Amino acid sequence: MTKILCVGDIHVMDRPPVNATESYTDDIIEMLRWTIDYAAQAGIPTIIWAGDVFHHKAPTRTSHALVQRMIDVVLYGISKGIEMICATGNHDISNDRLESLDRQPLGTLQKAGLRLLDGWHEELPLFVVPWRQDWTTNEDAALEAFDRWQGAGGVGEGPEFQVVDVSKALAVTHAPIYPPGEAEKQMFELVPTMGPKGISAAMGDTGFLYYGHIHEDHGIFEVEGVTYANMGAISRGSLHEYNLEREIKVAVWMDDEEETLLMPDGTETTLLGEPGFIVVPVPHKPAAEVFKLEQAAEAKADRLSLDSFLAEVGSSTLDISSTASVINAIQARPDVSDGVKRRAIAILEAQE
Repeated sequence: MTKILCVGDIHVMDRPPVNATESYTDDIIEMLRWTIDYAAQAGIPTIIWAGDVFHHKAPTRTSHALVQRMIDVVLYGISKGIEMICATGNHDISNDRLESLDRQPLGTLQKAGLRLLDGWHEELPLFVVPWRQDWTTNEDAALEAFDRWQGAGGVGEGPEFQVVDVSKALAVTHAPIYPPGEAEKQMFELVPTMGPKGISAAMGDTGFLYYGHIHEDHGIFEVEGVTYANMGAISRGSLHEYNLEREIKVAVWMDDEEETLLMPDGTETTLLGEPGFIVVPVPHKPAAEVFKLEQAAEAKADRLSLDSFLAEVGSSTLDISSTASVINAIQARPDVSDGVKRRAIAILEAQE
């Protein structure tokens, strides 16, 4: 019986995002520690983070103090008897290269006991695919990423070795994935789930996949025989509508449909007929305590006014012979708020 708790993007950082309250980092670490306490209580021996543990790609932008706090989280999990695993995300490395891990905060967590897997776990039906630089530029990226998925994995050693039944195995990756129907609405490149070169085909149209990178809650869905899950990020750093409304969740994957799972409220639940995911809510603050909503509303109004102003400028006969002349014209406009003026001038001066 295998139980694995899957956690979405963390994006921990020293300073809170501009629209977030000062407790932003403390709140994330508190939720991570809660997942460990819950896993220990529910008898879940493995936790996997689905990438982007740290927010800033440049290691100099993450303090030693924050790295130590995250080391403490990893050690706390280990002290509870939990194996702490991670699928490397694009924010955890420099220039999308895994070779940079030795110089990255995530590499320090690895030295402290966090396992960074690439391929099959030696004992569990767990297959990990780190971030790939060519997810969206190489049409064969999915096929290459999962080329070891079928037939190569196994648990145990010597005569104890058993090939993994991939229909009852979990893959975890960090990749730009969207459910069919939603993918067509996106303006950026995605890894396809469907078709002969999609992820489902690469996985042999069977098995389970939990993915990070997308912060929205996609829930659980099936594509061509593969069951996908993404509960969204643990972090809520960006002031998007979905971050104002969504609940913070993780997922527990189990390969035994008859095994029960203890839920945080003390009740028990079970899968119905096959291995799969069970959604687990994480205690968290409401959006009103995470974001500076009043300041954010003012900033949004300023942005809308700025967009309108710049559109008008683009169709006018404004003298643009120099930056100074444009700034003077902006300052002279009685119909433009001071906030919009400051933003427009800051943008212009940054281009000097």
